[in-house]
Amino acid sequence: DVNYEGISFTRHITATAKILKAGGEVLADIKLEAPVEYMCGRCLAKFPDTFKKEFKTSYEARQGSVVDLDEDIRQEMILDYPMKSLCKPDCKGLCHNCGQNLNIEQCECPSEDDKKKDQKGKGLDL
Repeated sequence: DVNYEGISFTRHITATAKILKAGGEVLADIKLEAPVEYMCGRCLAKFPDTFKKEFKTSYEARQGSVVDLDEDIRQEMILDYPMKSLCKPDCKGLCHNCGQNLNIEQCECPSEDDKKKDQKGKGLDL
């Protein structure tokens, strides 16, 4: 079970592992794939994607023990989670004034450039 803020799995995680016992070690070559839903770091909209990850790990081989990959899989997925997920590379984000998602509709609020122009003119006696 992988729980992490801003990510939700829409179906089960598919994990394929090749396991090899070599001397006193158990070597695992693991491939993960899962449909996910991320939250955009700019506009806060949810969007679908596919999480894919390959990694290798090893465990100490002990007589009669069972290798549990769950925690290593969970940690690898969290470590590979993008710092800032974007719904699209040119996401416009939210209006800083009214909160409108600018990808959906442009709001009527003055732009940052308009605000700067207004500030430049203040203080001048004409």
